[in-house]
Amino acid sequence: MRYIHGLAVGFLGFGLLAVHPLLTEGGGANLDSIQQFLAVPSALARVTDANWPSTQKLPDLFLIQDVHRHPQVQSLVASLVVHGYNSWGVKKVFLEGAFTPLDMTLFHRIPNKTRVLLMQRLINDGNLSGPELAAIEIMEREWRDPPVSPFQLFGMEDPKLYRRNVQAYQTVLSLRDRALQDLVSIRRLQDSMQNPEQNPLNKQLDRVDAMLHLKLTSTDYEAYLKAKDAVPSTPALTPAIQAAEEFYRVVQERSRFFLKEVARRVPASNAPRIIVVGGFHTSAMARLLRQEGRSFVVLTPAVYFTEADPLYEKRMKETSRILAQALPAARN
Repeated sequence: MRYIHGLAVGFLGFGLLAVHPLLTEGGGANLDSIQQFLAVPSALARVTDANWPSTQKLPDLFLIQDVHRHPQVQSLVASLVVHGYNSWGVKKVFLEGAFTPLDMTLFHRIPNKTRVLLMQRLINDGNLSGPELAAIEIMEREWRDPPVSPFQLFGMEDPKLYRRNVQAYQTVLSLRDRALQDLVSIRRLQDSMQNPEQNPLNKQLDRVDAMLHLKLTSTDYEAYLKAKDAVPSTPALTPAIQAAEEFYRVVQERSRFFLKEVARRVPASNAPRIIVVGGFHTSAMARLLRQEGRSFVVLTPAVYFTEADPLYEKRMKETSRILAQALPAARN
């Protein structure tokens, strides 16, 4: 996916939507009432986390948990953004994978019938994100009746951090197969020793496997770090783990950078802002916001998504190839 005017060229920040709502620390008992108060249909999304002391004022931020370039998820994200615009007065939406403000006015120069067909194709091919789709719809209204404060889409990425993430991703891919073979051998050795099933090392090896596949959650990554010294070292496994650790370190840096970028663009009104990011970022950013005492609500689109989804893996590899070419050119 490659656009001009700063549109997203791809996405990193892996983390998959769970089949059941992910209830992170704090406030779980009130999530249903928050859902009702915000009038978010359960068929659209579930409130899966929140730090919202008082409903007398809308939360500062809505975090929408995304599965990048997945057509069904993007349609739901678009509906959530439009709902936020209509019901909460949201004027600013921030998204992962883009570096500058996004200009969608090009679509308004295309005849209506052609525009609808083009948007449908771009969504199905994974080349138009939910926030972009919502922006096209919202800006069509604002085009006819310009408001004082228009709707805006912003990229949150730092090019250097993003490039580091791409490089770490490529390194993990190049080392993963041999590392997984060693991991299988280690598991077999563990089984031959007849250790109890609840042996902590077995759980840590599960985390290593997920980490090498870049499918570790934020919570499991923290658990991995606490027991990282327990993982056996081999010539193939150790460098792959180091590359995966670098990948997740940069993902965490990007999460912190995202929040700084959002804070830097404080709206003139008191309207909340929407942030659309992948699952790992969502939980990491929720943790940071809770520590800072800031109000937020996490919305998870109501979709069943499996780790085996072929489009997801295909798009991640395409992203890596595109950025390997695009980012060096962007610096020149």
